[in-house]
Amino acid sequence: MIRYLIKNNFKIMFRNPVNILMFTLAPILVSAVLISAFSTLLNSYKDVEKFDVGYSVEADSKYAAALDALRQVGEDAGVTFHSYETGTPEDLIREHSLGGFITFTKDGYTIYETKDAEVEGAKLEYMIASVYDGAVSGDVSGIKVPVEEPEVDPDIDSTDYYGIVFPVYFAWCAIVCAAGLLTQEKKHRIPERYRISDLSSAKIYLGRVMPVIAVVTLCIGVAAVFSAVLLGVHWGNVLLSGLLLLLTVIAASSFGMMLYELTRSMIATVILSFGIVWWAGYIGGTFETYMFSTWPEQVKLLSPLYHTNRALTELSNVGHSDYVLSAVIYLVIFSVVCSLVTIFAGSLRRKDRV
Repeated sequence: MIRYLIKNNFKIMFRNPVNILMFTLAPILVSAVLISAFSTLLNSYKDVEKFDVGYSVEADSKYAAALDALRQVGEDAGVTFHSYETGTPEDLIREHSLGGFITFTKDGYTIYETKDAEVEGAKLEYMIASVYDGAVSGDVSGIKVPVEEPEVDPDIDSTDYYGIVFPVYFAWCAIVCAAGLLTQEKKHRIPERYRISDLSSAKIYLGRVMPVIAVVTLCIGVAAVFSAVLLGVHWGNVLLSGLLLLLTVIAASSFGMMLYELTRSMIATVILSFGIVWWAGYIGGTFETYMFSTWPEQVKLLSPLYHTNRALTELSNVGHSDYVLSAVIYLVIFSVVCSLVTIFAGSLRRKDRV
């Protein structure tokens, strides 16, 4: 009997192909828009290994004594200094493609930079300050620019970030795919027929949720594949990423079914589901990257989307994540609790109407 129920519910769901098509295309389209809109937000910092800098110096400048030290520090850092006696800094930067220009006057110095060479300018500022802090006191021997290279994870770009978190977000809106099925059930008074059958609340629940899980998994899977092919999204460990997406779909479908069983209204279910998922996504890094989010870590950990988003993006970025285990545990517990609540509520409802 349950196999017939699952098969019949599959047929009902595919009679509404618009919802399924929309659910497949929406993650791709939204990801593409946000990837384009925020392409510069998550650009990785890229150091410039070598570049040229020009300078001019007045004869009576107190900084002239440290020029040899400056050139030596520059050589060690990949910066070559060139002396220019004529020409304005702006013209010289443009004509010789310089990363910056310094004018040493009697009592000070001025650094000229361009917007196209912000990295070079920052490096030059740091170098000059390091060298001439010693020059002012007359001590220019043994000057070196301190450099530290801590081991940090590489930054993720907007393509991989938004191309991953939005399929997760849409997976949590799984109840949309069940709308046609649940609406048709109510229209044809199917729940009343269930009451005179020998089907338990658990079997009725499985007969509903399993087709939803299968269809939403298909939609999100297709969206993930197309995002990789069309948008260039890197999913990292494919098996682990696929498992997390599947568990997300199961948790989201169970959550949607629980809300429907408690409200018995498709409109109320959609409103509640979208409202809760929106806030969970907001806290969990869907709309504002979790790297830049100001939410306390304790609050973020309450959102299942945070665990999944972080696990998937770290798998894509560095190949491993400490959040994989927490995401799996969170999603499994969430699925079990929502399923039990749905079955229990269904049993109470049937007893009240017997």
